[in-house]
Amino acid sequence: PIYILFWVGPFGDEPEFRIDPKLCGNCVLTYDQRYLDESDAVIIHFTEAFMHKVPDPKRRKSHQMFVFYSTETPYAIYTARGFEFKDMNYYFNWTITYWRDSSIYMPFVELNRHNGVFNGETKFSYGEIIVQNIIARKQSGQYMALWMAGNCADTEGAVVRKRLIAAMEMFGLTVDKYGKCYNRVAPEVSEYFTFAAKYKFYLAFENAVHCRDYITEKLWSNSYEAGLVPVVWGPTRADIEAIAPKYSFIFYEDFQNGLAVVNYLKHLDKNPVEYRKYFNWRLQQPTPAEYMMVEHGPLYQRDVGMCKMCKLLWNKRRYNNITSVVPSIHHWLLQNEPYECVLKYCSTTDDKSD
Repeated sequence: PIYILFWVGPFGDEPEFRIDPKLCGNCVLTYDQRYLDESDAVIIHFTEAFMHKVPDPKRRKSHQMFVFYSTETPYAIYTARGFEFKDMNYYFNWTITYWRDSSIYMPFVELNRHNGVFNGETKFSYGEIIVQNIIARKQSGQYMALWMAGNCADTEGAVVRKRLIAAMEMFGLTVDKYGKCYNRVAPEVSEYFTFAAKYKFYLAFENAVHCRDYITEKLWSNSYEAGLVPVVWGPTRADIEAIAPKYSFIFYEDFQNGLAVVNYLKHLDKNPVEYRKYFNWRLQQPTPAEYMMVEHGPLYQRDVGMCKMCKLLWNKRRYNNITSVVPSIHHWLLQNEPYECVLKYCSTTDDKSD
């Protein structure tokens, strides 16, 4: 097999990544640094991307690809932590992040549950009966909107979204709030989906403002997987439209203000036919050609994440036809970001933000 070494797991974790050997190739992901010399790729999490922490480039084998990994925004990396990676120029060959123009695209949907709406065998999550069951669990009035937040004020986006949601509450929207910011713990994993099913809307408000392609579990798992209609704020509409199912979300910035958003949500609450239209995409399982984000069990796994890395590594081993280098990670991170994404507002810590 081809070995892929994750030098140090993200924030100390060692997550499992799906690599179907039949669809992606025979690759083994390991966190054991003793496999350094045997590995065809070495993944470096951004918190470890300093010359005194990473493998010595002089020890690099000719076939090895060094890969920069991040699921955080440029704000979290550069503005909050001050990381510029000046000593890492020309060190990395590939990038693996949530940016669609990464060497290897790693959307947050990759972290969704297996055999659900998007990952693995998905056919049982689609159909008329599925949609009927989703709608039947909804309870009007009391359980309108759900929001969970762990980043209360560490980033510009976290401050803004909290203010926006407070205004929506003032305009009459009932929002049940959970997470560290409110000292209320919501059920996790499979229990979350049962708990959340009674709500009509999930406030998928990111902690970043217009950061390219930063669309996290708030959309994929907290909303779609749980059967809630996401109200999206943070990304641009273009970024959302590029990867979300058509007519499946409500985009906050489409409205003049928070009052208009609240009025529209109340309208949907009182008009079940209109509300149900946001689930039309669940009536029939889309083909990969129609919507590439939905997998089909043993027949189709998205060409992203570790699956794509495995394919690239096998092609490199067979044909030795893949060479690349990233001159400056700092420049690559910031080159196409709008100012509001990296705007300096206040400091943060090195903890994971949510």
